[in-house]
Amino acid sequence: MRNSLSSTESSACKSNSNRRLRRLKTRRIPEGHTSSRKQNSGWLPLKNQPRGGSNRQRNMSSVCSSSKKDSNRLMLASVVKYAYPNAKTRAMKGLLLSEDQFRSLLNTDTFDEVLHVLQTTQYAKALAELPGGDPSTLEFTQILYNSLFRDYEKIIRSVDRKIRDFFILLYQKYELINLKTILRAIVSGIGPDQTSLLLLPTDRYTLFSKKALLDLYTVPDVITHLQGTFFHYPLNRALRRFEEEQEFFPLEMALDLHYYHTLWDTMEKLPDADRKILRHILGMSTDILNVSWIIRFKEEFRFSPEEILNYTILHGEVFKFRERKALSEVQDTAEIIAYLKKTPYGTAFSEDVPLNTVHIALSRYMIEQVRKYFSGNPFHIGVLLGYLWLKEFEISDILTIAEAKKYGFSLEQSRHYVIHVNSA
Repeated sequence: MRNSLSSTESSACKSNSNRRLRRLKTRRIPEGHTSSRKQNSGWLPLKNQPRGGSNRQRNMSSVCSSSKKDSNRLMLASVVKYAYPNAKTRAMKGLLLSEDQFRSLLNTDTFDEVLHVLQTTQYAKALAELPGGDPSTLEFTQILYNSLFRDYEKIIRSVDRKIRDFFILLYQKYELINLKTILRAIVSGIGPDQTSLLLLPTDRYTLFSKKALLDLYTVPDVITHLQGTFFHYPLNRALRRFEEEQEFFPLEMALDLHYYHTLWDTMEKLPDADRKILRHILGMSTDILNVSWIIRFKEEFRFSPEEILNYTILHGEVFKFRERKALSEVQDTAEIIAYLKKTPYGTAFSEDVPLNTVHIALSRYMIEQVRKYFSGNPFHIGVLLGYLWLKEFEISDILTIAEAKKYGFSLEQSRHYVIHVNSA
């Protein structure tokens, strides 16, 4: 839905009115002529024309005026709806790492040096919570995600109730990650103490008790415990196949597909102006997931094209059914990259990209698109969702760099796995 009457529409209104006025001036009805058109259509000799123009002319002016009023109302509603949350979000965006800070991180040699660089950023206060000595990357991960979740909470508390549920569901993606971690640990025979260290610190808008699930030892027990929650339905449907195969995969895919389809359906219920922006951002994110999954299904599981298509999300910005089907049918790695180069994401593949970093190349494309929402009209949902994605990309890169330095990767090796590659 457009926020204002465009210059094209305004010109069209004026042009249409002017053309009608010229016809009125040049057209003369012969004296004594009494055609039905003269009597019924509203056309009168110029000297008898009512002041203010013909009915059609007045109607056209009324339409233009009404359109302007509607556009102004929409703009005002948008300002009222997003002025406060967008001001908070832009303030948070100002704290994201700069290009120079990313460059400094990439040029470190050790994990301790990574921590030292971060002490000069917004993460300094959070890092004070790390235990002394040699902190683990797991503890480091908890600190970073706590920062992200606090930002989620600020945005959720600041937005209109009509869109709050969408952002809460978006946050619950991390509940999904925790649930998959617990189920994977049960299937793999990993104990609750070790599993608890892997869980993200989700403390708000929770759908289950992490502690309660950690006390369970079988998948059916977990499913029974989740009865009445968002996750029960997909897990219950996948249980039979899990029991036949004793593999985590059917549980994982049932949860993922149910979550991402529900997120998309929730977005579709929002107002038109919000929905248009969200379709673009969520669509790109969904494309990245689908492409990553298709590559995984081909390389790791050797699925048939039909099976691959069955395990993809039904939505996306570029990869609709036809594109997902075509990508599922390609035969080898070279064909996958060649196909992606022909899509709107082609600019992300100007250089040779290893297959295991395709999702990184796509994320680099997405981050550039998301940044565009911070220029121009500031009063829209794209600023809020865009910021959350930028923060997630930032945390992903910090963790990647920290892991690379822990294991002695060189700068050149690290670059392939970092989204903010231009900082190097």
